[in-house]
Amino acid sequence: MLVINQPYLEEKEGKTKLISDIDVDGKISSIYFEVENNYSKYLCYERGDAFLIGILNWAMRHGHDIKSVAPITEELLYNINKFLIPSLTKYDNTLTPIKIVADMESEPIKNAGGVGTGISCGVDSFHSIHNNYKSPYPGMSLTHLCINSVGSFHNGYKKYGIEKARDEVYERAQEVADELGLPLIKSMSNIKEEFNVYFDYAHTYYSMFAVYCLQKLWKIYYYGSHGYDFSHFNLKNNSNIASGHYELLSLPCFSTHSLHLYSEGGTEDRLEKTKLIVDDKLVQKYLHVCCSQGVNCNNCIKCCRTLLTLDALGKIDNFSEVFDIEYYKKHRENYLIWLYKQHLDNDPMLNAVYDILKKDIKLTIKLKYYMHKVFSIRKTENKTVIKFLVLKLSIKNKNY
Repeated sequence: MLVINQPYLEEKEGKTKLISDIDVDGKISSIYFEVENNYSKYLCYERGDAFLIGILNWAMRHGHDIKSVAPITEELLYNINKFLIPSLTKYDNTLTPIKIVADMESEPIKNAGGVGTGISCGVDSFHSIHNNYKSPYPGMSLTHLCINSVGSFHNGYKKYGIEKARDEVYERAQEVADELGLPLIKSMSNIKEEFNVYFDYAHTYYSMFAVYCLQKLWKIYYYGSHGYDFSHFNLKNNSNIASGHYELLSLPCFSTHSLHLYSEGGTEDRLEKTKLIVDDKLVQKYLHVCCSQGVNCNNCIKCCRTLLTLDALGKIDNFSEVFDIEYYKKHRENYLIWLYKQHLDNDPMLNAVYDILKKDIKLTIKLKYYMHKVFSIRKTENKTVIKFLVLKLSIKNKNY
């Protein structure tokens, strides 16, 4: 049994933490969410909603039923019990259909009518800002931007330095917020350290935990979709796929009549999103996609993918402020070799990019890919294998 104790507030040095002491089989983990004091009035300590969402994925993976001492919003608990847990556990036998015991409150938490989205400065977040900064729909325009440290910095920034990368990302987000004239909410939490799930598998849960901690602020929150469009919705073996694959289910389940969560950009793939924002001067100045450093490294998977996408759109020269474009041009062949590999691996984020750039992927590039593949395998410097690969390529390639 996992017990969510009544959340409480703790103020120190100009910041306020929302804390719940969570009991897991007798071991207490104090989970906190910290913001600057001027946002403390929006922290929701009356209910356990945020903490239930934040640990839900972990609990299903570890087979822990949940008891919440703090009451849970009735509509939220209904959605989780009747739709989310049964759907996820039905299609993944490694997840447990846990039980949740809690008192319920049917009265919605009053909010300040805020409309928010994240500002990591990646493609998805800039797409969300582009679409909702001044929305044509009355009452749905952005009022706040957020940068939440709820686990994303733990994936790839360890070698570079998590705190160093976070400071650089936060500073960049503040500059964008200042240029847009919107307030920026900066938060910190230890939820991933205490209830650790690989971030890609649980990012929706961690991020909605952050939203619900500020439940008294939001009426709408746009969550930048994960890069695939809705055609990639999937529940099968969901414990081992990015949680964004089933946000068409999870975000409506986490929504209530008073707080609406949207998978922003889910109707478009990554190429379409990039095409929409690529001419924005703010994007050209601040785009940051790197998963290895606080600045774009040019070499990680996200940097490579973005550079190739910009190349396919014919906009590569417009992003010299945020990427080393000369390095890309000098090593373009290596990027195309990598693109060919991703195409063979059926990377859905790059299929459309490959269709545009495949005219530049000549036989020599394909051959270099296969040569590298052969020689990277220990004790396979086999001339017969190489001859076979060359023959295979020559048969398939009309220009050989």
